[in-house]
Amino acid sequence: MHRPYEVVKQRMFETPNPFRTDLSFEEKMAVFKDIAADANAEYEVEFEKIMQYFKRYDPLYLCAFAFNYFLDNRAGIDTEAIEGKIDFPPFYVEILQCLALFQNRHYNAEPLHSNAPHFRDTLIKLNTNLSYSYYGLTQNVSSIDELHLVMLRMGMMLHTLAVRNWAYESQMQSVARDLASIIQTRFRDKLGFDPHIFLDILFGIVSNTSSKLNTHFQNIRKVVKGKTHDEVFDKYEEIFDVEVTSVDQREKMWRGVSRKLMSLKIVLMEHSDLALEKVFTSSAKELKMLTQHEITVEECHLIFEKISLRFGELQGTDKNHIFLNNPVHRKPFIKTDESEYFSVLPYMFSHLSVDLLEGFINTDKELTKYYLAEKGKYLEKKIEDLFRTAFPTAQIFVGSKWKCPDTNKLYENDLLIIVKEFAVIVEAKSGTISPPARRGAKDRLFETLKQLVVAPSEQAIRFETFLKSNPKVHTFKTTGGKSNVFDSSGIKYFIPLGVTLSHLGSIGCNLKKLTEAKIIPNKINELAPSISLTDLEIIFDLLPLQSEKLHYFARRREFDAHMTFQGDELDLIGFYLDTGFNIGEDEFNGSFMNLTLKSKELDPYFMGKEHGVAVKKPHLIKTRYWQDILNVVEERKSPNWLQSSYILLHTLLKDQILFEKKFNELKMIVRKGKPLKKHNWSLLKTGPKRRQYAIIGYPYKNITIDERNDVIKMIVDSGEVQDARGIVIIGCNLDNEHYPYSVLAGSSLTDFFDRLDI
Repeated sequence: MHRPYEVVKQRMFETPNPFRTDLSFEEKMAVFKDIAADANAEYEVEFEKIMQYFKRYDPLYLCAFAFNYFLDNRAGIDTEAIEGKIDFPPFYVEILQCLALFQNRHYNAEPLHSNAPHFRDTLIKLNTNLSYSYYGLTQNVSSIDELHLVMLRMGMMLHTLAVRNWAYESQMQSVARDLASIIQTRFRDKLGFDPHIFLDILFGIVSNTSSKLNTHFQNIRKVVKGKTHDEVFDKYEEIFDVEVTSVDQREKMWRGVSRKLMSLKIVLMEHSDLALEKVFTSSAKELKMLTQHEITVEECHLIFEKISLRFGELQGTDKNHIFLNNPVHRKPFIKTDESEYFSVLPYMFSHLSVDLLEGFINTDKELTKYYLAEKGKYLEKKIEDLFRTAFPTAQIFVGSKWKCPDTNKLYENDLLIIVKEFAVIVEAKSGTISPPARRGAKDRLFETLKQLVVAPSEQAIRFETFLKSNPKVHTFKTTGGKSNVFDSSGIKYFIPLGVTLSHLGSIGCNLKKLTEAKIIPNKINELAPSISLTDLEIIFDLLPLQSEKLHYFARRREFDAHMTFQGDELDLIGFYLDTGFNIGEDEFNGSFMNLTLKSKELDPYFMGKEHGVAVKKPHLIKTRYWQDILNVVEERKSPNWLQSSYILLHTLLKDQILFEKKFNELKMIVRKGKPLKKHNWSLLKTGPKRRQYAIIGYPYKNITIDERNDVIKMIVDSGEVQDARGIVIIGCNLDNEHYPYSVLAGSSLTDFFDRLDI
């Protein structure tokens, strides 16, 4: 039994290929086609079954019942993290609310009773078969290149279908409120209401619904506590909006349950489910109370009328389109009468908040034009603030305008961060993912990926190429009139990075998928990782050291180029915290890694923090000794501190343990005065063959600083370390017993970044 907010480790296992090795490509494609054909046929059957429920039962009751009983709403308990799957994902109730609007409302105060399991199974089969039907995209695939293209489209389609919450709730609400602020005055003037009031109400519905649901459960418990059948009847009639029963009516019902008190309670509990509709219904007066700002009931109607649907309004809608283009995502409320609004989607209001806000904005062209410009500025400022906080000792330059000598064109770099010999070149893109792209429409999806992933890559790498070719002091003008002046001659390692406001899921962070699909001409070394703003916030939160952040960005790009994997950015950071991306030769052997759900290890900390529950913060796994070295290195900032940290972060956990063991053994020998040689050191080579680093432990005593330095130079020049890409010498003066080290040294000749081809 797992405790709320308990971290569930997602272990890695090796699994065999599901296809027989003797199957041809055509035979494999035939399997997909058969799956799609069967799924399409079964989908039609299940659709008819589910629509029969709407003809027999009240649709609002069905929606509320499904939310209450089929979703796992336990706070801090993640079934998917525990079991590796979730039988009834939240998006099923979104489909249910949509289907409820295919016809007029059928009023019937009848509970599902014994039909509840069949209702649930029908919903699961309906959605499962629809998902499998997407394999039909392979119908005309005749080559592996075409398959890569189809899989890219399917990846976006499944992301749109099933993935909810593009960030943690507080992040989504923060971004929505920030965007509302940059356009508040013009929004109010054009549309007649304050966007912050709308967000107050929208987010307030979430907590208000939760409160009403808890009250409903408490009322049920009060009824169940009754000791006699009359007590149970009295309490039920007192709490719930039902007619008071007569003595004869009570006696008839009492006999109907064979005079069994528990059976009576169960019947009344089932009947109380008919009242669940009220839990998810808000009157205009209720909505008005959810904001501290001044707003009238009429103004509430004005707002929510625009994002509500009525029964029968979706009649004639293509049932095959609602899964990737669900109308309830644009209008998440059902207007039940002239003053009330129903929705079982409060759990995704934070997820929808920016889209809903932009839906209002897009009704006015001038407002839209202004908003898009301001949104771009907002993203650039947020990124700048994040990097200034994350790299307090860095040189940071915003908006450098430079001319490319090859094309004679003028370009502008959004952000340049210089830390010692490392530079991060950031390009920001605030564009959105269009509805057709979310549905996997080929041309629109590919165009979106080019805008949000390829374009910033090309811009960042173009500036990198220019700086590499011109190692000197530069003076670049900026839009604000100031000049950015810096010396690029000392920069040895460049890290290009794109940052977006939109969340592209596993597609955006897996560049190899783009190159394999051949939708772009770029090679892998001509692309840079693309990370969303909110994911960047998470990365910086989890990696407190500047060296860790730089190491993640650098290795993140190499890992993406070398590995075939499935997962999004938070899955990657979850895997990084476990391994530092130090996986030895597995990085180059062509194996596939499914990292999906690694992000689940992060959820307890961030979700716990949002709900006031203290959960230990995830961190990069390393020994205490290694952590202490890295902390002191970053605190002291000796001339080679960043190079040393970078090498140390390349060390596998087992090698950290081995090094400390050997080093302590050698220190003991030297301390006792029984060394084999006059000067002794222990050597650890870590990393795969093509990217090895040398870490030396050098204990010494009774020698001068000059003599110590001579020994360090001798180690650096020794043949043992000549093939290493970088060297760290951890010196320990046994006369003083400095911890974790007395001196840290190495060679300035480093070759950190691996080539991106395998």
